[in-house]
Amino acid sequence: MNRDDAEGAAAAAEYFIELYPYVMATGDTEEFEAMSHRACGFCSQALEDVSRAQAQDRAYEGGEIAMTLVEQYERDEVTGIYPLDVEVTQQASRTTAADGSVVSSAEESVSEHRVEMGRRNGRWVVVAIAPRAES
Repeated sequence: MNRDDAEGAAAAAEYFIELYPYVMATGDTEEFEAMSHRACGFCSQALEDVSRAQAQDRAYEGGEIAMTLVEQYERDEVTGIYPLDVEVTQQASRTTAADGSVVSSAEESVSEHRVEMGRRNGRWVVVAIAPRAES
């Protein structure tokens, strides 16, 4: 993540994506927020989900994530963004209410996403995470 090239972008994307279950489980959003660009819809939605879960005293369990880099692209000279295509494997997860009842659950899933990484004040930020378009 210390590099400011495509490899650094990929490392930062992996760190950010794999941070998601920790954020959901603990409500600790400090690093997630610091790495979220204001234009990132996925980021703002995830932060809203965490806030809602914390306000409703819900617990998130499981959902560990592993990211695999599928394709790494050159930096866009106009925007400064590094686009990446990634495969995300997320383990099964569940959200429970304070009384222990299951509010929601998800089976293990594998999905492909386009991640766009940029730089702000010398740090990596996630500009977008979206489902990858079919080729």
